Amino acid sequence: MAPRFETARFHSESGPTSLFTRVRHILREPARLKAHGAHVIERLQQRNAPVEELTAFDPYLWELISADVRTDTGRWVKSTWRVPADGRDWWVVIGLGNVLVTVIQVDPWRRGKGERVITEGPLYAHVEHVNQNLMSS
Repeated sequence: MAPRFETARFHSESGPTSLFTRVRHILREPARLKAHGAHVIERLQQRNAPVEELTAFDPYLWELISADVRTDTGRWVKSTWRVPADGRDWWVVIGLGNVLVTVIQVDPWRRGKGERVITEGPLYAHVEHVNQNLMSS
């Protein structure tokens, strides 16, 4: 099933600043992530993931890596966070409503700055503008 909308990825180190300010504002409180749905449950089992640790979100201890936005609206839809758990490094992808989208075990050196990350251009400017407006309203 194809997604209902296209998304674009931005990295916390290259911005836009307003997008990451907004993500940190929305996800500012520790929370229990909801791990529902066949996909995420299957991934947790396949990857022998420490479920209790990876669903105990803490923005003070977890590192924000990237954020994905809808290309049409410029609004945030999911973010990826790095957390050490069970002696391994994990990327935990969190969607709207504190929903766990997936977990990926990663090497400690991995930074998430692949070619998909947008660092400039019209979409970058649009996302910056949209999120500035959302944060000031």
